[in-house]
Amino acid sequence: MIEGRISAGVVVGKGSDLGGGGSTMGTLSGGGNIVIKVGEGCLIGANAGIGIPLGNRCTVEAGLYITSGAKIALLDEEGQEVKTVSARDLANQDDMLLRRNSVSGRIECLTNKSAIALNEALHAHN
Repeated sequence: MIEGRISAGVVVGKGSDLGGGGSTMGTLSGGGNIVIKVGEGCLIGANAGIGIPLGNRCTVEAGLYITSGAKIALLDEEGQEVKTVSARDLANQDDMLLRRNSVSGRIECLTNKSAIALNEALHAHN
């Protein structure tokens, strides 16, 4: 389901959802050379966006825009920071949950333990 804006050259995989007001950067936005894509079964929340390619089953929290240079704290299973990387280092990775910590403001990435399930009634091809 596409409710947002997709830049030219960006491919969105099967079963993915780009929420209202969400967007993708174009392939060469900011002078980069990374091809932007959204894998299968992804959710980019309302008013969120990406400037890196996503693998499969990724979720970007509503309102969070991930640019390639954004610093992201990688969290382990207990929610402890393992290390901080640039978003471009996460390009094409599967099963990511990207969120902003509402207390510290940092962007965090943890394993997406529950892939999204799309509402079949909304995605029926009649």
